Amino acid sequence: MAKSKRTTLNSLLDSPRVREAARALIDAVAEEASKRSLTLKQFERAVRDVERLRGRPLVYPALLGGTGHGAWVRLADGTQKLDFVSGIGVYGLGHGDPDLLETAVVAAAGDTVFQGHLAPGLEYLRLSKLLLKHAGPRLKHAWLSLSGAIANENALKILFQKHHPADRILAFERGFAGRTLALAEITDRPDNREGLPLRGNVNHVPFYDPADPNSTQKSLEALDTLLRRYPGRFAAMLFELVQGEGGFHTAPPEFFHTLMQHCHGAGIGVWVDEVQTFGRTGELFAFKRLGLEREVDLVTVGKMLQASAVLFTKAYNPKPGLVAGTYAGSSVGMAVGARMIERLEQEGYLGPEGRVAILARRFERRLEALRKRAPRAVGAHSGIGAMQAFVPFDGSAELANAVLQAAYQEGLMLLTAGSNPTKLRMLLPLNTTDEELEAGFTMLEKACRRVAEERELLC
Repeated sequence: MAKSKRTTLNSLLDSPRVREAARALIDAVAEEASKRSLTLKQFERAVRDVERLRGRPLVYPALLGGTGHGAWVRLADGTQKLDFVSGIGVYGLGHGDPDLLETAVVAAAGDTVFQGHLAPGLEYLRLSKLLLKHAGPRLKHAWLSLSGAIANENALKILFQKHHPADRILAFERGFAGRTLALAEITDRPDNREGLPLRGNVNHVPFYDPADPNSTQKSLEALDTLLRRYPGRFAAMLFELVQGEGGFHTAPPEFFHTLMQHCHGAGIGVWVDEVQTFGRTGELFAFKRLGLEREVDLVTVGKMLQASAVLFTKAYNPKPGLVAGTYAGSSVGMAVGARMIERLEQEGYLGPEGRVAILARRFERRLEALRKRAPRAVGAHSGIGAMQAFVPFDGSAELANAVLQAAYQEGLMLLTAGSNPTKLRMLLPLNTTDEELEAGFTMLEKACRRVAEERELLC
């Protein structure tokens, strides 16, 4: 495959001397890291220390060791794990990607570790331009931030200011928005806001149910009921196009079109959260894959971008002082984020026959094959692109977590999502190979059979 071209904004990696030095440093770090491993006792003590210091256990005892390749990651004790979680969607091209590491090393050797909005650098400019180029002509502005939650907070403030005095927000049932005080209330998970002082200004609409042919109409009726109950009070509706924490639920374009058009008809802003979906659905933006370009007023991105941002139309450009902050993001994150966009566009990842779509089909074929071998262990499948999930056994949280832990012992890192049923979800590196998929499904099958045997279940 031909090497993808870099955006020409004074890129230091155009210099052979800089590239050679970066490569030498990366090789030296990888070589030394591969020689250094904690003993089992040291590793177990380090895990306990992390859990003690943060006040809660890890999902599984994983401390990364600083090296990896593709979907494989080396832990600090020298063992290898197959990472199908990608840091909850962050490692878009897996571990140890040479090109991204070169980009990161050069950015890290620059003037500042972090960049601010007061005096940003060229990385800030490059990333903003690339995001808006691919978002389409309707979205005119980009405001960078440190995390997806801050991007969503900025979106929320912009929407409230634009639609003042409206003071309420609409969102979907089972949706997730973030973990700040305001976003915890928008998130439809009561345990995420236990003990918090709430404003009571959020209402939830049912998400699409593929088993119900009247699902769109029911959601529309629920939306109408709320609009009549609180006339003129809603500033926006948050659309999570693929429900991540909720269980990788998807919906057809007409579902979103119907609700978005109804929101606009009622003078309500359309806010799309793509913090997790960015780059993972077969297009850079899921809203473009779904043909929603004309409906979106604001969109937030993060995770795989290595940075975060809210993009918005000219009409939503806020008044000075509303969004600001010392930090816009790290120089490394901005540089690598821009490089990620270039690579996804130029290396064949996007489109209906792109590498993400092919990865999804290969995953689904293997999952179906596993279902035939273990029909009681593999239930309903959901997801899109490099976001995939399935219901293990009866969908109870207990059994899902048992399979998760058994899979980790076999060498595979997974994560749970949703409730009633609880699913196992995978945020695959976009460049996951056939060999890595095969190895992952072998480990998954062993984990399912181990759980079935230990609990005397049929598999």
